[in-house]
Amino acid sequence: MGIEDFSIVYGDKAIEETRTADIFKEKGIELIPSINATGGAGGMIERSAFDFIENKILSTIKQHLHELDGIFLHLHGASGVLDLDCVSGEFHIVKQIRKIVGKYMPVAMVMDPHGNLSPELGEMLNIVRCYRESPHSDAVDTVRLTAEKLIDLLENRRPMKPIVKKLPIMIGGERSVSTKEPVRTINKMLDEAEKDRRVFSASFHVGYIRHDDDKLGVAVVVIPNEPKDRIYCEEVAEKISEYIWNHRHEFKFTGNFDELEEAVRKAIAFSKKTAVVTDSGDNCGAGGAGRNTVVLKEILAQAPDKKVLIAGITDPAAHSFLSEHQIGNHVSFDLGAGEDELSAPIHIEGVLKQIGEEQHWVGDFQTVGNAYIVRIDDTRIDVIVIDRNIQYGMMEQFRAAGTEFHDYDIVVVKMGYLDTYLIPETAYHIMALTDGPTIQRSERIPFKRIYRPMWPIDDLEELEYITN
Repeated sequence: MGIEDFSIVYGDKAIEETRTADIFKEKGIELIPSINATGGAGGMIERSAFDFIENKILSTIKQHLHELDGIFLHLHGASGVLDLDCVSGEFHIVKQIRKIVGKYMPVAMVMDPHGNLSPELGEMLNIVRCYRESPHSDAVDTVRLTAEKLIDLLENRRPMKPIVKKLPIMIGGERSVSTKEPVRTINKMLDEAEKDRRVFSASFHVGYIRHDDDKLGVAVVVIPNEPKDRIYCEEVAEKISEYIWNHRHEFKFTGNFDELEEAVRKAIAFSKKTAVVTDSGDNCGAGGAGRNTVVLKEILAQAPDKKVLIAGITDPAAHSFLSEHQIGNHVSFDLGAGEDELSAPIHIEGVLKQIGEEQHWVGDFQTVGNAYIVRIDDTRIDVIVIDRNIQYGMMEQFRAAGTEFHDYDIVVVKMGYLDTYLIPETAYHIMALTDGPTIQRSERIPFKRIYRPMWPIDDLEELEYITN
């Protein structure tokens, strides 16, 4: 991802994007904005793009250091940066902030649970909290809650350090849906722990499994309200960690899932509409670029007598070719970037059916280009051709592209588990266990730099925590 792939705002707009302005204002706290840079998951971040964002944060801190009482960060946790030794953009940013502000200024950070939290990163923070729910229906609530906790610390200054228990477990988001066990019980344990005034905050960090670095793995965080509460909070963290370890075999895929051929076959056999197949190995919401063509290839092979929409396939060259044509033109082109076997080109003969808008969701809808819908000859299969990774998960995006989701019997999207907004629209959905940049079978990822032994790659019975 380059800097052009981020939606960047400053000033009052950046404050608005925090969703916390009213909370701080009520307490008479002035917010000094730096930058809000929002980018969907789209592969590793170019170093120049990361440097631009980080330098803006650090320069704002330096400029206003004489005014600052605390720092509020909302960082995902899975930012992989090219040519950055530590890989993690979040780790690097926090480390540089501490060099400027010293050891004691309160720093709070909100994370996605699918970000990696290391004990060393926890040491540099006073407050760290992640969302409970996956899919993330509580994201805004968690951001606001963390803001309230930072205000508590600012108004009642005391030493505050998170307890981070790093477990040698790696699980993907699709194996840790919060409405299912064991995450449902883990969240109940976190909620129960926070009822005790000795526990300032508690969270369960699922982690991100596709960064081959030393920060990978599950983490439990419990923050003591006061230093005297640390022993009790250690016990709470231990109890939750042991539960996770003892129930690690329960982290499984939920709902319908199967190998690609069978997943497509089951979707075709479903008698009602609309059925959805997710291309989990090319999940645009988790780091995929949307380039895989394997699901289209399989659907063409099974030749269903049904109306099918592939939403969509990223191919800048094919996109550029279609930009030179008008609706109704017959087109002949290769679709597929050809970067590997998974994105191998498929020759398309068809008709340019519609030219719509590529709409990307980054807090709101942003039009970022044209979407071209091609009907493949002698089939009822439509393909949306785009030039950047767009995850089609909302009805507004389908309409912007120039089509209606429910006009189709089967829709293929680039997801793992279905997005919150898409679930109510589907009569049936199945996750295809495809290969690709967001492969769900972590056992098949060729890790080199992670802590070992790591479950489920390695067979180990006793829990031993990962330490710095």
